Amino acid sequence: MNRKSRTVLLIPGIFDRGTCLLRMQRALSNAGFNAHYIHLRYNSGWHGMEHLSSQLMAKIEKLLITGETCTLVGFSMGGIVARYYLQSMSGIRKVHKFISIASPHHGSYWANFLPYKGGKQLRIGSEFLCDLNKSIHLLDQTNPVSIWTKYDVTIMPHSSAQLGLGISYEVPVILHRLMPISSKVISLTKKEVITGMADSI
Repeated sequence: MNRKSRTVLLIPGIFDRGTCLLRMQRALSNAGFNAHYIHLRYNSGWHGMEHLSSQLMAKIEKLLITGETCTLVGFSMGGIVARYYLQSMSGIRKVHKFISIASPHHGSYWANFLPYKGGKQLRIGSEFLCDLNKSIHLLDQTNPVSIWTKYDVTIMPHSSAQLGLGISYEVPVILHRLMPISSKVISLTKKEVITGMADSI
């Protein structure tokens, strides 16, 4: 059986280099976790989710020792980057808990305005997301959590931020970009990270 580490890796959303996750990183560090965030290049998603997920895989390989697992927390596009790593790159064996925050699991209308590979992958009904959702059952063993808000006008429809598996929390946050700095979201994330340490793999 793999050993659960107290490592938590935070994955930022599109156009963000991780700074939106600093408050969450501090809260998790203060709770005794080894919290990191990753700078994704290029964070526009220009080269697609596969390119970004490969960076995530490399980061995890550096952070974990053999036989350890970690927690992944993905904000917005970061949740989809995490899912590709988990479901298509055998990352599932390295992760015991997956939490997504306002991620477009079923696509977003706004991705239609991003005319490059990553943007096309995040569109409603894209082949990329359909393939991911066909194998969504693989995430069962990570006891997945999705945190979302009905006021989100970036993830449209807002129901797309519900994974459809595991636990779902609706929070009263008025803007997409405020989700990772919301005290409510940070509190829920910390609670679920702690719970993930107790759950069996």
